Amino acid sequence: MTDITQTVIPGVELDKTEYKAREDALRLRLLDLQKQLAVSKKSLLILMNGVEGSGKGETVKKLLEWMDARGIETTAFWTQASEEREYPPLWRFWHKLPLRGHIGIFFGSWYTEPILDRVFRRSDKKDFTESLEKIRKLENMLTAEGVILVKFWMHLTPKSQKELMKAAEKKVATRWRISKITKKFADKRQRFHKVDVAMLAATHTGRAPWSIIDARYPRYREIHAGELLAKKLEAQLGQASPLPEYTGTWSPAPENIFRRLDYTQKLSDAEYKVRFEKCADEIARLSDKISTSKTSLVLVFEGADAAGKGGAIRRVTHAMDPRHYRVNAFAAPNDVEKGHPYLWRFWQCIPSQGKIFIYDRSWYGRVLVERIEHFCTDSEWQRAYGEINDFEKSLHDSQTLIRKFYLTITPEEQLERFKDRK
Repeated sequence: MTDITQTVIPGVELDKTEYKAREDALRLRLLDLQKQLAVSKKSLLILMNGVEGSGKGETVKKLLEWMDARGIETTAFWTQASEEREYPPLWRFWHKLPLRGHIGIFFGSWYTEPILDRVFRRSDKKDFTESLEKIRKLENMLTAEGVILVKFWMHLTPKSQKELMKAAEKKVATRWRISKITKKFADKRQRFHKVDVAMLAATHTGRAPWSIIDARYPRYREIHAGELLAKKLEAQLGQASPLPEYTGTWSPAPENIFRRLDYTQKLSDAEYKVRFEKCADEIARLSDKISTSKTSLVLVFEGADAAGKGGAIRRVTHAMDPRHYRVNAFAAPNDVEKGHPYLWRFWQCIPSQGKIFIYDRSWYGRVLVERIEHFCTDSEWQRAYGEINDFEKSLHDSQTLIRKFYLTITPEEQLERFKDRK
């Protein structure tokens, strides 16, 4: 395993004069880039991660001083709260993704819990590897969707971390920063270093590389972070062409499965009534059972216009307690939704534990109507298959049952129904 922290450029102590000169130039540079970002089709997400006591907070404070704080939202992610644990782990991060033209800064991030779980042996190597693979897929999707992702890692060797902590404890002005949790983490600094190195090596990718900064010297750390951010923005905002096209292994279905369906099947009114009442009783019983469990249920209804999605949903919900379910109907995305990655609006409305969410059209619009109407490029809808699978796996891994129904009718029957509606 390669230790990429060994490649970090050693920091130097900057004197006040040099710091001030570089700071003044950097402020103007960042403000200009922020204005360019505001009118672009991209957003900026800064992940501020690193060793405990490495100055992450002070660095973000400086970045906010140098830029216009309007249009920047800073979020600190600690251990998941009880409400957040009722959703997939990525849910809380999707809620805070910046709108197009805006900037988001995450203290901690989707890296925090996998690292802590591995350090304190709440997960094994296999779990850790799987978590990092999910992160790589997420970051690939975000960058492909126009998110400029800047990942900072404030680095200290275990020896430097120990020396800085001792120095901080001696000063009244900084002693308060050495909390119980800081000391707890410091006691495992060697273990943290080993896990951090493994994480950095696995997630230092071409689309989302790490910027690792020697954090021993505050002035150097701040200036270096600001200049790296400016360089990344200049490169991304100056791109005349889109990101590389999708190069996965998507291939069309081998056959048209609709041709195998028997469109002549019917039920008499009497048989329909008997079977419907039996199903309704069972739906009522099972939906009540879900409401008191740690499981949630997602029902997806897709299909052709006039195929009966609305009618099917009404009959399913007929038997349910209204307090247990919610129906989400999706049409074309609005301006806010268009300003985020396409899955963002679906992450906003996924069920917590004990709830049933029903979707009248869904995330499959990306590979259906959006593909047909050319609302997305070939590359975008082709890679969406893998992204949708990853999204549904996130739900499944968080004890969400997923059932998907595709309603179809013949073209002749669809035309007749359109005529009846007219």
